Amino acid sequence: MRFDLTTLRLFVSAIEHGSIARAAECEHIVASAASKRIGDLETGLGVALLVRQHAGVVPTVAGEALARHAREVIKTLDRIPGAVSTLAADDQPDIRVLANQTGVVVVAADLASHLARRPGVKIRLGEGQSLPIIESVAQGSADIGIIGHFQPTDRLHVVPYRSIPLMLVMPAAHPLAGRGALSFADALEFDLITLMQGTAIRGWALAAAARIARKPKFTMQVQSYEAIRAMVQAGLGIAVMPAANILPYEDLLQVRALPLTDDWARMQLYLVCDRGAAGIPAIEELLAHLAAA
Repeated sequence: MRFDLTTLRLFVSAIEHGSIARAAECEHIVASAASKRIGDLETGLGVALLVRQHAGVVPTVAGEALARHAREVIKTLDRIPGAVSTLAADDQPDIRVLANQTGVVVVAADLASHLARRPGVKIRLGEGQSLPIIESVAQGSADIGIIGHFQPTDRLHVVPYRSIPLMLVMPAAHPLAGRGALSFADALEFDLITLMQGTAIRGWALAAAARIARKPKFTMQVQSYEAIRAMVQAGLGIAVMPAANILPYEDLLQVRALPLTDDWARMQLYLVCDRGAAGIPAIEELLAHLAAA
């Protein structure tokens, strides 16, 4: 069976508005023609897609399944004019990358090496938190995301990127500073500075403490590793941080960063993109370059 975009838009609109008549109005088609299109769609598929009630329409199970796929098709097709017009304007793909606080540091050198090989490509890099990045990629407002934890979804293509060791950071004069390596249990006697609730690194710390029936003393919660570095430097506590976010600053800030020996003490970064976008050559090439880095 062949599908046409107008009928798919009508069908999705009918579900969203709960009315074929309202969907027809939104798509600028007379109601009788809209009803016939949806009826022909059901006939062609051999299954009822809508339950028609006095108050409107609701999707059947088959209708919900078709609507889910139809939305993906519509979203992909709606991207085509913008993608083509961008290429027609200057023949330079514009790839939107969003990364978390660790990813934005780690990816810099990899983006530079890719741009050296492909000088015609344009990349816009932004920073955010992992969960909002996943949503941005799923909604099409970012092409590639770099995140620190992943919630599985059929809508996204996921590739492992880099694994970053976690370190315990403290003032140079701290009692633990003379040690060579530490377990997280060693840190639980001291005041801890952490990122806000909902971040991966805070969740890992809570889970690690719970496994040994301890409770971390989180005295300060901030929104960035930059703020954590400043507070550790001022002697307000110690913190768990990814190596990429502290090692370049260790000497400058006169702090110590010691490796954690715990099995969980690594941040796995992932590359995520929409499954449809993964087939776009410029995005696919950048993904392959980052995955191989």
